[in-house]
This record gives sequence, C-alpha cells and structure tokens, in this order.
Amino acid sequence: MQVYAGNLPVSHSDEELRALFEPYGTVRRATVGRDKKTGESQGYGFVDMPVKSEARAAIEALRGKELDGKPLRVRALKPGDDLHQHALTLHGGSRPGAKVTGRPFHGDATIRAGRTMRRSGKRGT
Repeated sequence: MQVYAGNLPVSHSDEELRALFEPYGTVRRATVGRDKKTGESQGYGFVDMPVKSEARAAIEALRGKELDGKPLRVRALKPGDDLHQHALTLHGGSRPGAKVTGRPFHGDATIRAGRTMRRSGKRGT
C-alpha cells in the first residue's frame, strides 16, 4: 500500500522517513520528494508498505504527530490519485504518463471512433 506523508521537516532523509514507519511494520521503500535542481527536500514523502493492515496502523498512529513543531499529514494513496502516479514515478515503479486506472487509453479504436463521429455521421477532425 502506498502511503503519503506530508508536512515533513526539510531536513528529513529517506532513512529517517523509513525509521518513522518501521515500528508499525515492514517498509518496502521510503522516498522523500526532492527538488530536481537543488536536491533539497520538498517536505513530503512516499512509503510503500506491503501489508495493508500495517500501513493502516501506521497511518492512524502517525496522522497529526508533531515533527519539528508541525503536524504530520499521513494518508493512504488510491490508484486513481494524482499523488499515486507521482509516487509510482518517484519509486520507479511505473513509466511517467502511464495510466494507473483501469480505463482504456486514448488509442483504443472504439473510444476514438466514438469521439470523432459528428451528428451527421461524417468523421470530424
């Protein structure tokens, strides 16, 4: 299960984020979001926990916990979330721009044909 952790101190590293979640269960990956140019933390991170019950326990325990005087924001990510796609890209689990939802992609002929037909029955551009 993918977990979003926001409002992290900018000094937090991947290892510190992992250590924050490990008391609640197995952590497969923990990644802090970083600025591409400067490499500085952007104050959020993603944690991948394989066991859902452990992830839920971590979310309940850590939500609102104070870190450097700021309340931690923690929530589960669902496959349709914009942040879920960002987490997959950050973890290297998916291609950027790949569809995460179960809907057909735009190249599907049935969808494309349905969108391009005009009321008069002629194809449009």
